[in-house]
Amino acid sequence: MYTKALQIAVGESNRDVFPILVAATSDMVKGELYQIEYSSVDSINKNHYLRIIELKTARFMAACMKLGAVQGHLDDVSDILYEAGLNLGYAFQIVDDVLDFSGDQDKIGKPVASDLRQGLITLPTIYYLESEPDDPDLSLALNGILYDEMRLTRLIHGIRSSGAIEKSIDEAGQHIARALDALDDLPQSVEHQALEDLANYIIQRHY
Repeated sequence: MYTKALQIAVGESNRDVFPILVAATSDMVKGELYQIEYSSVDSINKNHYLRIIELKTARFMAACMKLGAVQGHLDDVSDILYEAGLNLGYAFQIVDDVLDFSGDQDKIGKPVASDLRQGLITLPTIYYLESEPDDPDLSLALNGILYDEMRLTRLIHGIRSSGAIEKSIDEAGQHIARALDALDDLPQSVEHQALEDLANYIIQRHY
């Protein structure tokens, strides 16, 4: 998809798209490296998590939004769309990480708690760790040695019932509110409504 995007960009006369594409790609690579550096229980925290999803997801969505404005020669609103896209990206990734615990396996297309199975610590786990730091099942999972499906099921239930899911959704909702606030600076139009609908969908897909 990225090489196809570059192919399309090369065929365009507007060279302003290149710095945006390059920055978005660079940010995603930095995000992957940052995640490797701060993936252990000893180093991960909420600030590290937010930095990871900013680089890997939020800035990518922000770049996509800004590219639309640049291609449409709407430079006066490009920064507004970047800010809206940034917050939509934050919210999208947080909700996606919530669905990893609360979603139906058949609907999300992957095993429940697949991130945790891979040793990836996301916001629901971070919130649960704050409230239940001595949970032995969580300790085993965070150290990559939780192979007992019964223990993992018990841990998933603990995360679901701890309030960590609700706190994470609240965090996503705050980013949706910021995105909508940014969009309020744009004139009403069909396109404006489509972006508001997208923002509402991102948060509502949890339910």
